[in-house]
Amino acid sequence: MTADPGRAAFLRELCGRQEDLLVWKHLDRSLEGRGDLDAAAPRRCLPGIVADARLLARDGLQASIMICCEHVADKQLLFFVRPKLLPQLFEFDVCTGPSRGLAPWADPHDMLDLAVLDDGIRRLRPGAEAIVSIVYHGLSALGTDRLRGDERDIVRRGLDRDLDGALAACRTLPPIEARASLVRLIRRVSEGSWSRRDAAAAWFGFAMTGPRHPGFTGRRIAFRWRIATGRDCVMGRLARRHDRQVSADGLADVLRVARLDGHEVVSL
Repeated sequence: MTADPGRAAFLRELCGRQEDLLVWKHLDRSLEGRGDLDAAAPRRCLPGIVADARLLARDGLQASIMICCEHVADKQLLFFVRPKLLPQLFEFDVCTGPSRGLAPWADPHDMLDLAVLDDGIRRLRPGAEAIVSIVYHGLSALGTDRLRGDERDIVRRGLDRDLDGALAACRTLPPIEARASLVRLIRRVSEGSWSRRDAAAAWFGFAMTGPRHPGFTGRRIAFRWRIATGRDCVMGRLARRHDRQVSADGLADVLRVARLDGHEVVSL
């Protein structure tokens, strides 16, 4: 059962209006009211998505304020103030250029071919979502199995239900250098085991593609440098350090600093 039906209603309406928008990871967790909501779309779709989100948020989310953040490389962040659910803010992210390390992967155009409609919400099919979890939470330079908790469950369910979708995602979403080793790893994981050799090879396949994309890699380095030096924006710090929570008494100060930081703060 959905613990936060407002999120589901909002997303269902938004997917109906924006045919190139999809949720690419952690939908179930978000609809339970845990964490942010991770969507993806081609960059050209961002203005329409932001406009529709603004239009739908008041009724769908019962939100009173929307804060737009463009400080994260290749991503649009929208934070919604829902007075009845304070101190928790709702964060809705639209990624136009997913990355693994400093390298691009999982182009939103390619993800659309691996998407399904689930109760009106466009999302990656289960096998493809399992690949996302393995790429972000399973791979390492040493090849050790790093999957834990929710991520391990996502991978297990996804591969059990949709191994074909997982293999299709392996052959489509990662850089070419990582595909073959990732396919071999997925076959091993689907059989209940793990291959350190293939996991490490996939990790290095991602790592070696960064220099081919200097603009993308430069944006990621600059973003990480701002975080490391404490120069990231107030909304980024709120999400990363405080789980997107702000008290009703402290909300006015957060909005004031957000405006000074260059965010658009919109009353709904």
